[in-house]
Amino acid sequence: MISNTGIKVSFFSSILILTCLILKNKRFENKSESFYQTKSDTISDSVMIEMEKWVEEERKYFDSACQVETKKAKEDIRKNKLVFFHYFGMVKQYKGNNEMNELLKKYNIEIDSALTYCTVPSGLQNCYANVMSEEIDKRFGTQFIDSLRNAAEIEYVKKNPDKIYRFEECDWISRYPGDKSYEEFGKSYKRDFWKNVEYPDDFEFRKNKDLYSYIGARFILYKTGKISDPKIDISFQNKKNYKYSSYFINHLKQFVQNTKWVPAKSSGIPVNSEMSMTIHFK
Repeated sequence: MISNTGIKVSFFSSILILTCLILKNKRFENKSESFYQTKSDTISDSVMIEMEKWVEEERKYFDSACQVETKKAKEDIRKNKLVFFHYFGMVKQYKGNNEMNELLKKYNIEIDSALTYCTVPSGLQNCYANVMSEEIDKRFGTQFIDSLRNAAEIEYVKKNPDKIYRFEECDWISRYPGDKSYEEFGKSYKRDFWKNVEYPDDFEFRKNKDLYSYIGARFILYKTGKISDPKIDISFQNKKNYKYSSYFINHLKQFVQNTKWVPAKSSGIPVNSEMSMTIHFK
């Protein structure tokens, strides 16, 4: 199997890519042109020329490797061989890969895996896998893989009824009662918390706008709607406010325990999930 053949990242091209990423970072947006000029001047012309040569050489290498992979894929397809690839790296990670594999076997589709790289042109990596993906879509339809993936994830959830799911493994729904969308979640619980909580008279509000005081809760929300004992974290910018720690902690714990949370779902099925919430002080 040819998969990610010849993936190599040179020192010079990595430096070039890293430099581009740094210059695009928002932390540098307010820097003057003279700042960028000073930074670029630290790289000599000879080094820049060498970097350009390395980039061009790698481009030719990746292009050649892609041609080899493409040819191999077409040869395998003529032999009626199909391969589905699980991707790892800078792409979405799925649950239920084992279940997916079992479904694919029913269609005589083999399984393999591939990596994705941020430093390699997208059109020149995983060329074997890309040709195979196009052929599978051609034979079975563009919705075929998605439908199998959905069925596989549902089967996975059913097989793991007691698992505690991470936030990213759950459907994009709000766990807070009354919210129509998840976008409302961050505003709703904060609004309702402060309805019954007042700041003490001598509470000292933050003076530095770059520093925040906060209180947060972490707990498990079970598919039954019940929750585990919430773990509360609290941090004050002004140390004098720590004398009110128990006051705010007790209020937040009561708020969490008295809320009728909506169980999370994964693939449309209620599941146990991790929950966290953060409230900032003025």
